[in-house]
This record gives sequence, structure tokens and C-alpha cells, in this order.
Amino acid sequence: MCSGTSFQKWQAEAIRLLIENGHTPALLIVDARVASPRPESKPVSKTQNYSLLWRACHRLLFKSDQKILVGMETELRAVPQMLCSVNKDNFSEYFTDSNLSAIKSRKLDFILRFGFNIIRGEILNAAKYGVWSFHHDDEQKYRGGPPGFWPVYKNDPVSAAMMQQLTAKLDAGVILKKSWMKTLFHSYKTNLDVLLMTSSTWPADMANQIMALGYNPGPPSDTNAPVYQVPGNVKMIVFLFKLLKNRIRFYWNDLFRAERWNIGIVNRSIQEITFSANPLVCEEVLWMRERSSGNYFADPGGFIEENKVHILMEDYSYSDNKANISEAVFDPVSKTFSVPLKSIETKEHLSYPFIFVYGESIYCLPESYRYGYIGLYKRNYSEGIFVEDHVLLDHIDAVDPTLINYNDKWWLFFTLRKYSNSHLYIYFADELDGEYKPHPLNPVKMDVRSSRPAGLPFFNEGELYRPSQDCSETYGRRVAINRIIKLTETEYGEELVKFIGPIKDCRYSKGFHTVSGLGRYTLIDAKRTKFNFSHFGRQARHKFRKH
Repeated sequence: MCSGTSFQKWQAEAIRLLIENGHTPALLIVDARVASPRPESKPVSKTQNYSLLWRACHRLLFKSDQKILVGMETELRAVPQMLCSVNKDNFSEYFTDSNLSAIKSRKLDFILRFGFNIIRGEILNAAKYGVWSFHHDDEQKYRGGPPGFWPVYKNDPVSAAMMQQLTAKLDAGVILKKSWMKTLFHSYKTNLDVLLMTSSTWPADMANQIMALGYNPGPPSDTNAPVYQVPGNVKMIVFLFKLLKNRIRFYWNDLFRAERWNIGIVNRSIQEITFSANPLVCEEVLWMRERSSGNYFADPGGFIEENKVHILMEDYSYSDNKANISEAVFDPVSKTFSVPLKSIETKEHLSYPFIFVYGESIYCLPESYRYGYIGLYKRNYSEGIFVEDHVLLDHIDAVDPTLINYNDKWWLFFTLRKYSNSHLYIYFADELDGEYKPHPLNPVKMDVRSSRPAGLPFFNEGELYRPSQDCSETYGRRVAINRIIKLTETEYGEELVKFIGPIKDCRYSKGFHTVSGLGRYTLIDAKRTKFNFSHFGRQARHKFRKH
């Protein structure tokens, strides 16, 4: 459903991805009221009765890059077009009987709604899998519109988007895809662009999923959220002041508040920390001694050898803008840490040294997205270092790769650089060094509150739990513990059990983003913020070039 062969940028990308994946468009259902072959043409304005401030800001400040019109005459030249008229009933639009019959005769798999307004009636059943439409907000909180606006206005840390199979109820269809992203309070335009861009992959993802697994939709959304409308002048004045305050705060934190992570060890198991009613407190953490003001330690993973805890960590330098993997040893008797020494050092950035034991060997799986592959390192006992053993996945910019052996398969969890805090991917293989295949539901989860891996998964009473990061309010705000309900080659499901951190009344109270259980011990990291000259210079140069 469209207005011709011109589409908004994110819509054009969705169509291109469908074509690239072999899902050829069979019909353009064109709105006869606004049809035009010219790329510069625009649909009938929906802003004619909107407030003066909204119209002015919409044209001058909120002009979305993803809404720029793109002509697709070449790509869609061979696709037949059908001009369709609708009958209006208040805000609803109903297709005529003759148009319905003609559309049904095409035996379409699904209809993608990139045109018309609130459609109802028999058109919703005119294709095998219905009409797919988008709502760029969380339907449980905000129905109506404008898209992506009200989370910024209401200081909601999370903005959402969904693709739904339409039903008669507004913004309450069957949810096919849904993501929760961090709200970008400093820029409504950017917040909206992220939501639109994120959803552009979903039609192709859903079509591929149907081809691989069939169509198994759930029930319609049960939302009773209020229906919002475009804000009036008074609310727009309030909103503009909020944007100004948020932008000042954003640039202040970005330029002057560099992260200072540090690593600690707790004499409690990860199971006890997770399921105990007693929260983690600063007094029970033994912290490593901080290095210079230009370095920090983060992302602990480890193993126990000769009754001592060996801790692998990201060793980051602000002046170099990169990290290596270092190793320190904790002595439980003296309760002291050795001086960290380099264990894995390369020309590019390495972080998140995920440690696991398999057979007689100890392995390290560091994040190495700048190399474009996931490399597995093996412990060299004679030299006390890790050496690269083999590549698990090539040509991929994976973030925080986490590997577990479960039900006789190896499961590799990670996010990708583009959506490193929100989109979770899974690959699996029969052997540790085998061929890793993508899960057909990838990304299996799109939630900034609980997607990105945050340490070693663990078992409790026979059930598998996965630590993940909550980056909704700030990067590495706290750890979410998820219970994995389904993990097979065709299914994935998990549910949130508990949030851990940040640690209150502690020097490191600004964030908490890794937990790794080692028997009776748990390794953690936490952060504070402090001004750093190297960080300031780099951020300032980046923003100067950007503008």
C-alpha cells in the first residue's frame, strides 16, 4: 500500500531488503487520492490542523532523515499498479468491493502498509498473512502519535517500535516484531530516525522466518493505552525547553564525564547474589587498585587454579583509545590482587574476555569486532598466556561474544556493532570448532534493557540463566538476569528474573555491567565518572567533524 513509486527512505530500504532476500513485490496498491509518479511528490498533508509551533518545528527542527522521499521507479518498474479508492467513516477507511475483489484475486502472501490511513474492514483479510503495518512507539503506553515523540516528552528511558498484523483496534494488532531502544532525549529527530531505521529490516526478517519456520502469530495486543495526538502550542513550549536542557546535559556528560570502571570480587556465588533477598553492598566487594587516571579495568572473566582466582580483564587506555586483555591473580588468603600483566595484546581493541573451561583446556573469547571476526584463544600453560586457537565466525563485527555448551550444542550469543546494546543474535554449532549457523529468529531479542551479554551464563536448580546489560538510561547501568525458557535450533525465549546493581553508597555507583560466577566467588565491575583530557579531546574533535 503506497502513494506511488516514491517512498520514505526507511520504507525504500525495507522494500530493497525484501527484493534482495527473494521476496518480489507482486502488486502496488496505490492510493488514488495522492498517486503520482514523481519522486518529489508528497502525500496529502496531515498537519493542516496542527498547532503553529508543531508545524514550524516539524519543518525546521524535526525533519527526519529517514522520511526523505526516495524514488523507486527502476526497482518497481515491472510491478503492476492498482489505483484504489476508499470510503471514509470518521477516521477509518474502507476499500471498495471492486478493489477488494481485485486484490484478493492476486492471492498475496501479505500486504505491507506504506500508504493510506487507518484502514479497516475486509482488506485486513485480503492476504494470506494479513496487512503488516508499523507503529513507532510502545503500544502499551502510547497509541496514536506523533511517532517517537511522547517518550522524549515524558522522560521515558525507553522508546519502542513494532510491526503488527493489523486488526480492527488501533495500534493493537498481532505483534510480529518489536524493539525497545534507548530514548535519545537530546534529539527528537534522532530518536525518531533510530526507530524508523531499526524497523526497516523487519519485513524481510519476517518473510524469511515464515519461509523457514511457518507463520505462528500470537494473540493481538491487549493494550488499553491512551490515544495521543499532536501536541498543542503550550506543550510544544514545554517540550522545547526540555530538549534544550537535555541537550546541555548530553554534551556535558559526553565531553566532561569519562567512565572509570574497576573490578571487584565478592565472596558470594552468583546464584546467591541473584536469588538472595540481600542486595549487593559495597562493603562486601574487594576492589582492585586503580591504575593511572587514563586507564581503567572492566569486563572480568576468570578461572580458579591452585586455589587462586585468575582474572582476565579489559585493560583500557584513554590516550591510546584501545584496550588489551590483562590478567591479575587474587589470593583468597591474603585478599590481595597481583599487578595486572598483559595476556593478549594486538594492534586493535580487545575487550570482554569471556572465559570458559572445556575438557582440560581453558579458553578465552574476547570481543574483537574491529578485526571483523570472533577469535577463540586457548591457554598456554607453560607461558601463562592465551594464544589464538581458531576463528569461530568470520566477517562479523560481534560485540561481547558469549559461548555456552547446552543440550549437546554450542550456543554463541552476541550483539552487532550497529545496535550493540539492543539486538541479540545467536549462532549454534555441534562442535566447539564446528560450523556456526545463524538462528532463524535472529535477532532473537531487541531490547536495550536486557539484550547485550554481561558475563558467564549459569545454572540454578537445573535452569539456565543469562546475565545481560540494561543500557536504557546509560551504558552499562545495571545487569539483568534472564531465565532461558527455550533454546533450540528453531526457538528462543527468556524472561527477566532480576536486576542487579548499581551498587548504592559506593564510589563506583554510576554503573554495573558484568557478573561472572566462579564457584563461591563472583567477579563484577562497576564505574564512576571523572574528567579525562584524552577523552575530552577525542569527543570534541568527533563532534567538530560531525558538525
